[in-house]
Amino acid sequence: MAKETPFDRARDFVEEKIDRTKEVLGDSYGKAREQFDDVSEDVRKSVKDTAKNIQKDYGHIWDDVREYVRENPGTALALSAAAGLVLGFLIRGDD
Repeated sequence: MAKETPFDRARDFVEEKIDRTKEVLGDSYGKAREQFDDVSEDVRKSVKDTAKNIQKDYGHIWDDVREYVRENPGTALALSAAAGLVLGFLIRGDD
């Protein structure tokens, strides 16, 4: 068997540290992914519940708006354009 050189010992040391780092990073990634999945599921449920509540509470208003737009498309377009201009000026602010 060949004599082990300092280079061989250094190579073995570095390989061992690389393997350990891979294990630690893999474990950390797994934990972070689980936490992200839990949080994203909670957010998804919350958004669905909020959407249902909005639809239940304000759905009739949306139906009224849709009916108005169907009956008065020109007026609805003019109101939308005016609202866009006002919003644009508000967002733009002072120069």
